[in-house]
Amino acid sequence: MKRKSIKNRIFTSQIIIVVISLLAIALMFQLCLRIYIRRETKSQLIKVGSLVEESIKSNETLERNRVLEEGELYLNIKYAIIDEDRSIIYPKREDSRDLHVLESRILPSINSNRWIRNSINRNKVFYFNSDRKKYGAVLYNVDNKYLFIYSDLNKVRKANIMVNIILIPVILITLIVTAIVSNKVSKKISKPIYELSQNAKKIGERDYTKKKVYYEDIEIDNLSNTMNEMAYKLENYDITMKTFMQNASHELRTPLMSVQGYAEGIKYGVVEDEEKAIDIIIEESKRLANLVEDLLYLTKIDSNKEEMKVESINVDELIKSSIERVNGIGMRNNRIIRYNPILEVVEVTGDEEKLTRALINVLGNCLRYANKYIDIKFEKKNENIIIIIADDGIGFKEEKIDNIFERFYKGEGGNYGLGLAITKSIIERHGGNIMAFNNMQGGASFKIDLMMTPIEKYDRII
Repeated sequence: MKRKSIKNRIFTSQIIIVVISLLAIALMFQLCLRIYIRRETKSQLIKVGSLVEESIKSNETLERNRVLEEGELYLNIKYAIIDEDRSIIYPKREDSRDLHVLESRILPSINSNRWIRNSINRNKVFYFNSDRKKYGAVLYNVDNKYLFIYSDLNKVRKANIMVNIILIPVILITLIVTAIVSNKVSKKISKPIYELSQNAKKIGERDYTKKKVYYEDIEIDNLSNTMNEMAYKLENYDITMKTFMQNASHELRTPLMSVQGYAEGIKYGVVEDEEKAIDIIIEESKRLANLVEDLLYLTKIDSNKEEMKVESINVDELIKSSIERVNGIGMRNNRIIRYNPILEVVEVTGDEEKLTRALINVLGNCLRYANKYIDIKFEKKNENIIIIIADDGIGFKEEKIDNIFERFYKGEGGNYGLGLAITKSIIERHGGNIMAFNNMQGGASFKIDLMMTPIEKYDRII
């Protein structure tokens, strides 16, 4: 299929619509004009016929009758009187040019044409052709005489032709004006689309220069704003990815260099305590493996390629299970996790393994910075479940609260991590959200908001 530009498509479609509309209007005008002329001709013929009939009955002179003069002027109406013997007694032979028509067409028709005979005195108009002319006529029987009122319709036809001659330039002028207007309108529509297309190409080439241009058309202006927002998000994503790659490279390089250094030391016999060196290599390898696993997991979550095992989950059991997983770390560091469960059974829908991992990451972060206690509580709020996990540690620096969920965010201890970034991705994948803030009494708090979505409607959320 041959492709066309939007400009040509709009221009062509508007011209076609106008042409079809004008032709339809012209056709309807012709039809209405023809109907009007026929009705007017019939009306005038009958009117003149009735007048002449009355004049004949009253022996009135016809030559100066105003109605006859108007009929003669506008519709070329004439009349003839034929006696019982089918002889033309009016008009006189020397005064009429239509005697040939009367003698050749009308006189024979009065006797032979049944339709004409049936039209006598019934105000019916009949039509006939003679000498390449078309006539309309009415026939009356007055005092045993035939009164024949007729009109040469060629004058009407000429008027019709004159109307057409006037219509043709009007149609042509309308087409020219339409073409000019359509060309301007199509340019007005296609120009911003072309500009947006060029802008999209620049975005594809990583040129995120935002050009705020106001467009009159709401839809195109909305598209322009959407593209600018897309460019802004892609620019931020590129910056985030560059930072992420730099941090990931640094975090991966540190254990790799440590492993390489101890391995070379053992190989060349420069390490005094080989067993300790081997233990360090094992620990660094584990840390490296965990980091790579977290990176892969986060990538799968972000790309929605990680399969979700959706089921109804008891929130109380979910929290207890997460506490059991990290309680050993708390006991080793003399930190207590306090949780008072509620008696009501409350359920959310989601992947239990992933939600458990999200809670463990938050609990692990709180255990790392808490002085003595971590408090957990949850409550129902409308159709949502609110889980709050708080510690009594040093809290967050206000200027860094918005960054703690970023990948490889550097904490107060100088360590990079992916745990909170993974937690945020998991919670958002479940249609919820997570936020961090400082307690008024000191310490940090995490607020997790999950929807109590029925399992049959869950696929609309994820």
